[in-house]
Amino acid sequence: MYKNVLRAIEDIGIYPSISLILFFTFFVIMIIYLIKKGKHHWDDAARLPLEDDKMNYNQSEQ
Repeated sequence: MYKNVLRAIEDIGIYPSISLILFFTFFVIMIIYLIKKGKHHWDDAARLPLEDDKMNYNQSEQ
């Protein structure tokens, strides 16, 4: 099946094909990694502060 698909595409270069495969593989691996992280990790990340309160406090004193 795949041989027929590749034959139907004319003038396909090897470097764009390799780039597409690497791009697709990277994102599949990232999706698998994020799914395996689990809900505990996301709950911990949600509790992190966005800014450091100490820096804001010190700037307001000066």
